[in-house]
Amino acid sequence: MATRIRKNVWTLPANDETLIWYERAVEALWDRDLEDPTSWFFMGAVHGQPQNFPDIPGSGQFWNQCQHQSWFFLPWHRGYITAFEAVVGKAVADLGGPQDWALPYWDYSQPLSENPNARRLPVAFREPTKSDGTRNFLFSRRRVVVNGDFGFPDDVVSLDALDHEDFTNDTPGFSSGFGGPQTGFHPGGGDNGALESTPHNDIHVWIGGSGGFMANPATAAFDPIFWLHHCNIDRLWEVWRNADPSHVSPPSPLWRTGQTFSMHDGDGAAFTFNSEEMLDSTSVLHGFQYDGVPPAVEPAIPAEEFVMAGKEPELAGASEAPVKLRGAMTTAGVKLDTSVALISGAEAPGTTRRVHLHLEGIKGRGMPGSYRVMLDLPDDALPPAIIGTLSPFGLEQASNPDGPHGGNGLAVTYEITKLAFALGLSQGDANRLQIRFQRMFDDSEAFGQVPGLEQIAPTEQQPDIEIGRINLYFD
Repeated sequence: MATRIRKNVWTLPANDETLIWYERAVEALWDRDLEDPTSWFFMGAVHGQPQNFPDIPGSGQFWNQCQHQSWFFLPWHRGYITAFEAVVGKAVADLGGPQDWALPYWDYSQPLSENPNARRLPVAFREPTKSDGTRNFLFSRRRVVVNGDFGFPDDVVSLDALDHEDFTNDTPGFSSGFGGPQTGFHPGGGDNGALESTPHNDIHVWIGGSGGFMANPATAAFDPIFWLHHCNIDRLWEVWRNADPSHVSPPSPLWRTGQTFSMHDGDGAAFTFNSEEMLDSTSVLHGFQYDGVPPAVEPAIPAEEFVMAGKEPELAGASEAPVKLRGAMTTAGVKLDTSVALISGAEAPGTTRRVHLHLEGIKGRGMPGSYRVMLDLPDDALPPAIIGTLSPFGLEQASNPDGPHGGNGLAVTYEITKLAFALGLSQGDANRLQIRFQRMFDDSEAFGQVPGLEQIAPTEQQPDIEIGRINLYFD
């Protein structure tokens, strides 16, 4: 069978039936028993098992398997969405559709000058019923918005992650690289990789808000738009790999073959895979590639030559107490250690060390939505500088003291080197930083309802989020 081509959902021709067949196939998956590994419910629970969801014998090997805050984030999700594509593709073929059906992707980062609709939810996913009055199985519990416009700002769809040179980085307090930190089997908690942070987490939370399925890993895969979102994240991995010969996946055997994952194919047969088997997209199950992006070919790097990037950073300041995020705006201070110099005499004149703001121990409950993170500048005439977003996707799981990581919470890092001079860090003038957290959603959101999934809808509760510590690091 020919390699399947995944296409941009917004550039499909007007008479294209990709989404029509997708909707029909999802309905067919809904009709299957929970015990069927190709059912909608079984496939959704592979990513996360929601509240009030029944257990079935033998599901432990396959459910709650999602890899987050980990260098396995990208290869695991590639295996997952390709298995789902195989399941849907077979359902499409059985219904009389094309034999080579492929998932489309949603490129919400496409410049609006090229496609004014790029950031809008595709039309087929917006309404609970179709034009004939029957149920639309692509509709889900999401924030209710007008004309599919979730209002994604530029920083939510930013592709700055593609600028990261290293796939992984274990330097404490610094970015963990494009793909995430080195871990074992890891269902979440700790630092995000750059791509997982933005746009991945941001899009999840902007669609799901404080009560939708996409905002929580335990329910995200029950929203049909999840799969188009993750196709795009997977595509961006290929874009990054093609962008520069130095953009290579970890040659470490711990990443390549050290962890095996389990899934089911289109026929419901179990199979296993590792990260190395995910590198050639044309060889993953039926094989796929993205329109306009050639399959990446990486140069071979012996594992013994692989050195994790980064060095031990220098702590230049930290908050003095945990920070609770309350209301529309919360401010927090970081007291600086004036003995730590940003530019030292040992360096060449004018050489600036990199600067990172690191948030750790982010814990809480509920789904508070996204926050914009800003730094106040010493010049009162200037507005606060936006340094990124805080999208607490996976907050509850990472905060659970009985969870696999003891409730240590989430962490996120922002590089602020370009702001060093404006903040007074280069000159040594600053003795304190002030950070602002602006909540991007309010509490008046409405959410669509999905018949048959009422039992997994999030429990109504007042969101609560706390940042354990805010650190400033110099490299």
